[in-house]
Amino acid sequence: MQPRRENPANILPLADGWYRYDFTRRLQGIEDEHNFFVASGMPMVQELTWKYTGVIARIDDGILFDPVTGIELQINDGGEIGNAQNISIRGSVNNDGTFQWSGLHEEHGRLNGIFVRGTLAPLPDSARGGPQFDGIFHLTDSGTGRQQLAKISDGFYTWSFLDNEETGFTPWPTLIRPDGTFSFGMDMTTVMEMGSFSSQNFSTSVSIEGTVIPGRGITVEEITRTAGMGFDQAPGPQIFSGTTIRAGEFPNENIPDTVDGIIDAGRAAARSLPRPDPADFPPWYLRLPRREGFIFSAGEKTFSAQDVAFTMAEAAAAAGLADQVMTHITSGMTEITTDARTTIDERIRMEALQRLDYRIAERVYNPKTRTAFVLLEMRLD
Repeated sequence: MQPRRENPANILPLADGWYRYDFTRRLQGIEDEHNFFVASGMPMVQELTWKYTGVIARIDDGILFDPVTGIELQINDGGEIGNAQNISIRGSVNNDGTFQWSGLHEEHGRLNGIFVRGTLAPLPDSARGGPQFDGIFHLTDSGTGRQQLAKISDGFYTWSFLDNEETGFTPWPTLIRPDGTFSFGMDMTTVMEMGSFSSQNFSTSVSIEGTVIPGRGITVEEITRTAGMGFDQAPGPQIFSGTTIRAGEFPNENIPDTVDGIIDAGRAAARSLPRPDPADFPPWYLRLPRREGFIFSAGEKTFSAQDVAFTMAEAAAAAGLADQVMTHITSGMTEITTDARTTIDERIRMEALQRLDYRIAERVYNPKTRTAFVLLEMRLD
């Protein structure tokens, strides 16, 4: 285990330990967008964006398990990010803890792009609440009757609803501060555009703040807001409160696991997935070329029809280029916090698409795996 650096402005190489892991994840329906364009001749946008705050992750031997996406990221001493189960996942962590990674993911036979960026911040032991906050808690919202079970252990908080009530998202571990307070949240934005026929843009945000008082109990305030499609709603907060309990007090209860248990189970599930054979990939796909003033992106698609596979692989690579251009545009902007943030993001996305002017640098089809690989190159002005 490497000693943690005293200078938080340079966190590389990453030391083993706990980190705060806040990030934004965008899922783009690459294949659905392409198929709609082929069928109708009109562009389509299908994107889901999640913004998470208050997430806790752990790094051991250069491996970070993302407790939200269930993906295990390998990070070398230079900050390069990879993934043993999905070669398309690649990115980097910077000295200041900012990071970005992206990759391709097939779900229900449809190719999607995943684009993630955020910050990693080491959590020293002094940032975590002490054992006086530990316990199992039963919480009830007096207004709705909703019930939760929560567990605090070693300065971390995990929770779940009783009776498997739908939460709208999978809870993740978060930090209990030395004063007993904690907070976390999620924003989800959906963008669906089908040419001139329809346009939908709406969002839901959930923010949670709580306080644990040893010997007295716990209170949690949950606020949910929705906006878009001409419907804005921000009902009053739900207030959960409760006290410590003993395991076994509720029938069929599901005591939340500790953060260590959550991460260990997630890592085991991630490592059980099949690993691709690097011999099946062209060398430029395993490690993208680098050239001053240029950006590169690669895509892949497995399909028996070679021409379709090449078309989809190119679409995937183009989505990766657009994300890099969006990052370049955003980095030159002054940070803006406004209720119209979604509109600003849309303008950045449209500008990035308009700037795409690439050439196909490489194309390879592997008949054994029926997979097409495409490498795109573009000059970045």
